[in-house]
Amino acid sequence: MKRLSFALFLFLILAVWGCTTVIIRPWNSPNALKTSEKIRVFLGKAESDLMIKADGVIFVYDVNDLLIKRAYDSVSLDAKKLKAPIRFVADNPGLEYKGRKLRGEILLQPDKNGNVLVINRVPLEEYLYAVIPSEVPAGWPSEALKAQAICSRTYAVREILNKRDKDVAYDVEATVNSQAYAGMDKENPKTTQAVRDTEGVLAVYEDDPIHMFFHSNSGGRTETPDQVWGGKRLPYLESVPSRFDEAGDNFVWKEVLSQDKLDQALSSLGVGSVQSVQVLSRTPSGRVDLIEVIGKQGTSKMKGKEFRSLLGSSVKSLRFGIKRESEGFLIKGMGSGHGVGLSQWGSFGMAKQNFSYSEIIRHYYQGIEFARITR
Repeated sequence: MKRLSFALFLFLILAVWGCTTVIIRPWNSPNALKTSEKIRVFLGKAESDLMIKADGVIFVYDVNDLLIKRAYDSVSLDAKKLKAPIRFVADNPGLEYKGRKLRGEILLQPDKNGNVLVINRVPLEEYLYAVIPSEVPAGWPSEALKAQAICSRTYAVREILNKRDKDVAYDVEATVNSQAYAGMDKENPKTTQAVRDTEGVLAVYEDDPIHMFFHSNSGGRTETPDQVWGGKRLPYLESVPSRFDEAGDNFVWKEVLSQDKLDQALSSLGVGSVQSVQVLSRTPSGRVDLIEVIGKQGTSKMKGKEFRSLLGSSVKSLRFGIKRESEGFLIKGMGSGHGVGLSQWGSFGMAKQNFSYSEIIRHYYQGIEFARITR
């Protein structure tokens, strides 16, 4: 009877939790990366009159880790005269550079071109405290925040490992060229908790951190990376439907460009005043692949991504159509961003429908596993 009761109890547990159980195995990095690993974030090139602030004591160390200066509240210097690296450490968290408060330390690194690079070295998990609320609103459902935390951590770890054996000064930038990073003032208890709840967790494929691309809104279907950047197909990044995007920003959008504005944006093509723009082919996900611009002085064919680059923010994604109208050119499209990987608004919609972070991630990155960086 006891055996039967235990078996019934076990069955009920599996019935209730089996579908949402997340198996997270240890991940032993071949490069001995730990959860305490520091990431190097490029903040920009130093100007002559550089100032670092803090609430309290600032310690300045030379390349040999010797203390060369101790100051209170602020340090200013002519960075252009710097010939060797120096770093700044505060006794209280929050070094300030150009109005942005940052965890960790700030490094000034002269390069071979005569520039001085400003780099924030910060523990990986603390870096994520500022990244997640910089990428998505802190008020989003917790499962969407956890999904973003795993995406951002996996992206960061892959960048750290890729730069390990290369002669480069930093791992990521503090902009959307890598992922947004607005510093301590952007941190929020909800997003910090999402980072802590998923501490060290990565998405891996065949034991490697995956290419964890993400974007704002897919417009209903994601894209494969080879269609955007070339290269080979990745088995975990196939095009998938993303029906919950509909509730998000820029699911559908339109823009009207005047003749003058379009001519100016496409002036480098040398076709003269633009008469029409024709979409010649699309990718399987419906995004513009090849486009032809017809002008009074000639025609030019180009990839859709080149066209989008020339027009900038007027074309929010490659899932668009364009036609000439009396007032100029009407562009109507769906989604925002490159469309590869996780759709942040799709993640939001799934979380609102009670999908877990693991279900969200496995929808956009199929066949992946979860692993945790060992301490």
